[in-house]
Amino acid sequence: MADKLKMLYITRKYPPAVGGMENFSYHLYNHFDKNRVETDLISLGRSQKHLLWFLPYALLKTVCTAHRYDVIFVGDALLSSIGWFTKLFHRKKKVIVNVFGLDITFKNKLYQWYLRRFYKCFDKYISISKETDNALQRRGAHDSVIITPGIDTQQFSGECADYAEICRNHGISENDTVLITVGRLVRRKGVNWFVRNVMPSLKGEAVKYLIVGAGEDHDTIAAGIAEHGLESQVKLLGRVETPVLNAIYTHADAFIMPNIPVDGDMEGFGLVAAEASLAGLTVVASGIEGIKDAIIDGKNGYLLESGNVPQYLAKIRDICANRTAYRETAKQFQQYTRDVYSWESICDQYLDLIETL
Repeated sequence: MADKLKMLYITRKYPPAVGGMENFSYHLYNHFDKNRVETDLISLGRSQKHLLWFLPYALLKTVCTAHRYDVIFVGDALLSSIGWFTKLFHRKKKVIVNVFGLDITFKNKLYQWYLRRFYKCFDKYISISKETDNALQRRGAHDSVIITPGIDTQQFSGECADYAEICRNHGISENDTVLITVGRLVRRKGVNWFVRNVMPSLKGEAVKYLIVGAGEDHDTIAAGIAEHGLESQVKLLGRVETPVLNAIYTHADAFIMPNIPVDGDMEGFGLVAAEASLAGLTVVASGIEGIKDAIIDGKNGYLLESGNVPQYLAKIRDICANRTAYRETAKQFQQYTRDVYSWESICDQYLDLIETL
């Protein structure tokens, strides 16, 4: 039997710190097949203000121990200097790097200089979506493949809060179609656009919209709710505990991801949309950027034209009129998402790639 691969994985985003990239790093590292690879970890797991010491520490440790490994796996573009110096001192060592969206499109001149200096000469770039890969190609890196993030198939199997109580607290009746959006409230997510352009046309109809999350757009969204008199239908919940989130995900009718294009910002991969499909929700999303890699139209959700109010209204009203049928279809979509995006499947793709190097 061939020897196992030996790999060093370096990431600045890892638990106990909390966030999407932290979850990504955790599941990627812990779902590699132990029969195929032995993996060591260098991680930060703290606030990103600690990068000032973590970057030189990780660089020095990697360069000094690289001879022990077959592959050095750099977690994202900001850590690319670690891979660059590893190749400088270990020319034959295989170095691969994950490519997200914002970590290569972030419009900071010093950061873009850093990328031009160090983000090259790696053996393979792994983009998390087609849109991310296109952005990478425009920056001159051509030796890349696309492997999407995975999802935790056990994510919604934990403790669940009393959904009936949540409904009572927010004035939701059994006749209401419940729409939800979960995520960081930033402009590209399109929540403010949706509140100001779609929800006013649904005013007075049996539709409730729950917004879970926090971010810089919170106050703008709250103002839009007030301006259009939507207080009884649109609820800003902020951050919620996991049992409450599980209850909302598993009992609502539809997940809305109404992203809009924003220059210099992009959705690397529509992870929350894939998670919503896994929870059994009907997913309605804008067909832009990395969302198109998370949601395949007619397979695990529905993609609409970004900014198209009539399309969003028509789809939501159709869901309202045919709630039972959509729930049955969402169960079929749920299985597709489970089969395609499980972390076991995704990590096998990584290892298949690495073994070819």
